Amino acid sequence: MQYMNIFKRLKPMPRDITMKWFIAIATCIALVSVIYIGKIPYGGQPQVGKVADRNIYAPLDFSFNAGEDTEKTEGLKKDAALSVKDIYDIDPIIYENSAQNIKTIFGALKEVKTTENLGFEHRLARLKSVNKLNLPDNDLKALLASSEPEKAEPMILGQLEAVFSQGVISSDEKEILEKQGKTAIKIRNQAAKTEYDADVRNLKTPADIQNPAQSLFADSPITDSKLKAVMKDIASAAVSANLRSNVVETSGRREKAISSVPTQEKLIDVVQGELIINRGERVTPFHVAKFEALRAASVSEQKFALSILGIFFIVALLVIIPALYIKYYEPAIYSNNRRLLLVALMIVVIAAIGKAISLSSGPAYFVPVAIVPILIGLLLGVRPAMIIAVVLSVLAGLVVGERFDSTLIFIAGSVIGIYSVRTIRKRSELFKAGMVVGVSNAVCVIGLGILNNLESNVILKDATMFLMNGLAVGIIILGTLHIFESLFKITTNISLLELADPNNPLLKELILKAPGTYHHSLIVGNLAEAACDAIGANGLLARVGSYYHDIGKVEKSEYFAENQPISESQHDKLAPTMSSLIIINHVKDGLEKAKRAGLNSSLMDFIEQHHGTGLIYYFYQRALESVEDLNKLEEEGFRYPGPRPQTKETAIVHLADSVEAASRTLLNPTPANLEELVRRIINNKFIDGQLDECDLTLKDLNMIAATFTKVLTGVYHTRVQYPDGKEKNGA
Repeated sequence: MQYMNIFKRLKPMPRDITMKWFIAIATCIALVSVIYIGKIPYGGQPQVGKVADRNIYAPLDFSFNAGEDTEKTEGLKKDAALSVKDIYDIDPIIYENSAQNIKTIFGALKEVKTTENLGFEHRLARLKSVNKLNLPDNDLKALLASSEPEKAEPMILGQLEAVFSQGVISSDEKEILEKQGKTAIKIRNQAAKTEYDADVRNLKTPADIQNPAQSLFADSPITDSKLKAVMKDIASAAVSANLRSNVVETSGRREKAISSVPTQEKLIDVVQGELIINRGERVTPFHVAKFEALRAASVSEQKFALSILGIFFIVALLVIIPALYIKYYEPAIYSNNRRLLLVALMIVVIAAIGKAISLSSGPAYFVPVAIVPILIGLLLGVRPAMIIAVVLSVLAGLVVGERFDSTLIFIAGSVIGIYSVRTIRKRSELFKAGMVVGVSNAVCVIGLGILNNLESNVILKDATMFLMNGLAVGIIILGTLHIFESLFKITTNISLLELADPNNPLLKELILKAPGTYHHSLIVGNLAEAACDAIGANGLLARVGSYYHDIGKVEKSEYFAENQPISESQHDKLAPTMSSLIIINHVKDGLEKAKRAGLNSSLMDFIEQHHGTGLIYYFYQRALESVEDLNKLEEEGFRYPGPRPQTKETAIVHLADSVEAASRTLLNPTPANLEELVRRIINNKFIDGQLDECDLTLKDLNMIAATFTKVLTGVYHTRVQYPDGKEKNGA
């Protein structure tokens, strides 16, 4: 029960506010949809071989598998093969043979030395018979003459074993490795079951060892220099290459390394806004792979929803900014849902045009963004147009693919375009405004092109196309302005000037049938325009509204003082109530004539509001004098039905109408008398509440009074009295 009471206390949102929220939300949704058209892969899975019916762009960043990356896989296999070093085995037979030859020589040496009764020559011959190292005779003789040869054998064998265990490579083999660019090999000692990497540059050849061989025995305890020389010769003769290239093992290891390389997938990164498929392009498995990856990325990571949410926030901000400005600084637009709808529709339509151009692969300079700000400037005013120009340019940049260089160009063209139409008076001048937009676009393009170091031919092409864009803007505005004026009942300065033409049927009829009223309207127009200009209101609207405010008098023009002969008055024959009815009805008659003629609502406001709910004082006084029972006389019967003036312009015409009519009654229209009259009438209107519903301030009223006085003083200026026959024409 408590909850029921809470809901009962909740008041429904006013319909007007609801409509404004609807326009704002619908605009946001429409703009987000426009931005994402082409980015969302609508429909089912595209089939291979079918033709794409539209351009589709990526709404988010994602990667997809485009199959095996053969090039990358082969590259990795090649790297794997190269990483396997050539295998070289240490051949143990080489050392064993060399060691055996040395042992044989020293064995024979020991034998001949211990054999008695054996001559030197026989001993030498015995050594020569086992000399497989091809030692010279001098070395053999030195061995026979040495007193400590038994010490030399183990030292020679030890040094050779150390050398052979590190590996000795042939000079030719080392040269081949160096020519192939090999920097290292793998040496394998199967006997020791070890293997290690060796730098090719550090590999020893027999020649490398033979040259410094004597140094192998520099630290030996043997003192016999001749024996040391023989030891050097024996070691040099015994050293030979013991590294053998193992091609089979090397190939096997390389094959194993190659087979261990996994097949590489070809991952391609797609960035947000990138074109996935062109309209008219045939769908291939490559495209299908992209769509599948996009759907997976959208679902698994929820990037798509977040992307839409992000764009919605940006769009909402871009809608809120002008909405707040209009609410607080343009109340006339904010209070009129039709005009808010006009702004929203224009923004959505131009965004849709931009998206259509983008989807058709057209360049950004085809988007006629400046149309909307210029039209709004003409229809609703320059100030709201400026903020719309900035907002729409940013939106257009989003629509065409986040091209913010285009945004800058759009802003420049739009702002310059708005500035160029602020004082426009003829429809033909709209084309000139388009030219101004085009020139502004071109200048901006040239500046950006130079800044980005673009080629001169590219800059010239883009500048020319943006110039053409401006000309197209002028042509489109020229053709559509009247449509918007008619659909949304808005009168521009251009239309006002056209309506001010005396050849307009309504004014022509007024001139012919009620010339006094027409003259009165002209003066009211002059007063109203001057006053509006003084306080910053729309003087042109007030002047043209003044021309039409009394068109209802045409039907019974003879009943209005400005059209009556001085000596006659049709009201002398009528009762005050009837006279009052005739006077009041000129407002209704004027509205009917305006509707039949299709006059704009902004001018009809002047007809309807120019008397407000004012009292027809003259006939009310006559009625008071003639009626016996004052209680039966209702003042409301002598008041206009209203409404009271709602805008500054209608209020000023309301004041000017009364001031102009009253000024005709002054017998001595001096500046002082005119000022007193003007201020009295304005004060009476203020006291009567006729100005309660408009935005005029006391400061405005003071300026209006001063302006009225100045204009009327000019109208009723005194003339110089010339002697008889001396008058000047035109004085």
